[in-house]
Amino acid sequence: MSLRKTLAAVAMSAALAGGGLVLAAPAEAAPLCDPWGATGTAGDIGGAYAHGDMCIFNVDNRPSVEVDLRDTAKDGKAACVQLHATYADGGTRDEWVYNGRGAGAANEVQANYTFASSLRGIWVREGLGKDKVCTVMARGVHTIYRY
Repeated sequence: MSLRKTLAAVAMSAALAGGGLVLAAPAEAAPLCDPWGATGTAGDIGGAYAHGDMCIFNVDNRPSVEVDLRDTAKDGKAACVQLHATYADGGTRDEWVYNGRGAGAANEVQANYTFASSLRGIWVREGLGKDKVCTVMARGVHTIYRY
């Protein structure tokens, strides 16, 4: 008998001897996630630190992005980041995260966005602003998802 069959038989015997066998429902599949960060990319700008996770959920194939945004400079400017999504039908969607809490890790802002399964790409770019308006953006963008 193989080791696998032996272990299965031992487990079954132990479960039955202990008063019964409990069958668990299959667990929901875990999302496939990749960390992303704009630091050191074309989407980077001094004074902002944007990073997070890009996830695809196996159940409904809907992509989700977690964004963590930190202001890294005590210069009176706030940090911001733009997420730009494109869809199979040519449509687009922009999301903006703004952090006016002041510099430092303790003041990091987090946001989560879920996108339609027809998503084809997402890029990000950091920026700086004042009064909840991003006024200066990185010169380029950083692609975090491409279908």
